[in-house]
Amino acid sequence: MQARNDIAFGLLCGLVEESEGSLHPDAARYSGQMDAYRHLLDLGAIGAGDGVGSSILCPWCGMGDLEGIRFEQGGRQGYCTDCGWVDLASDQVTRLRVDITRIVRWLASALGLAGRYQHEEMVPTALWRLGEIEHRRKRRTIFFGRRLSDPALTPIIEARLRTACAPGCGVLITTTPDVAQAIQAAGHLVVPLRAVAHLRKAGFVIENLDAYLDGSAGIGERDSETSLRLMHSGRIALIDGERHALSPQVYGFLSVLAQGGGDPVHKRTIADALEIDVDKCKGADICKRHKAVYRTFVAHDNDG
Repeated sequence: MQARNDIAFGLLCGLVEESEGSLHPDAARYSGQMDAYRHLLDLGAIGAGDGVGSSILCPWCGMGDLEGIRFEQGGRQGYCTDCGWVDLASDQVTRLRVDITRIVRWLASALGLAGRYQHEEMVPTALWRLGEIEHRRKRRTIFFGRRLSDPALTPIIEARLRTACAPGCGVLITTTPDVAQAIQAAGHLVVPLRAVAHLRKAGFVIENLDAYLDGSAGIGERDSETSLRLMHSGRIALIDGERHALSPQVYGFLSVLAQGGGDPVHKRTIADALEIDVDKCKGADICKRHKAVYRTFVAHDNDG
């Protein structure tokens, strides 16, 4: 079930990015992912659109196009030269269309905004303002956007974002994989929907948004120091957006981790940097001496 949800969510994000938000029924049927598309249909994330798609292959033989489609006893039938008249379901002959409005409502509900704010469509079919949240005593305005790399929409979206809230105070959740540089320059935090949301029966569940919010210090301040540069230039660490002076021991510890480039660092190497006996190099000792640094750099490191 979890794998199907993940596959379906990926397909949904791709559909949201389509200009019309729709898919030819044969493209879904022969994609090898029809089970995931049916899951999206069951959830109501997508549905059968209006009208009949062109050049529909016979769902029975898959060889020839249906030459005629008619309504018979409340249902659809299509004529295949090999199979004759065959019964058809709506999703077999009409384009599958994503319900963008429902996606926006799901996201607002998952963020706890649905009952307090009325979402506002700022750029038709492309940008919505969902409401506001408070994180670490800072108010953030939440937006949802799609097709953020479309050259025709980028200037309009960028202009609306610049006037919607103060620089650095907006959070733009999006299905666009490569957000245009002009929109990024508006100074707001860009968050991929797939990175913070999971698809569930009742809509979306939001997780890990705090990780983006906590790491967004300095967003919109293009000339500001980075945490790594501050560590080497002034022996200062940015923790929860605040500057903390580093003791020589902690500076040595963080330097070793930085030199590791994300790879696991041997305990003996850390012990040498901390100038303590390797047999006494335990997480509890680090926590006892430097709780804030331990919590930020060690406690959430599952690789040790």
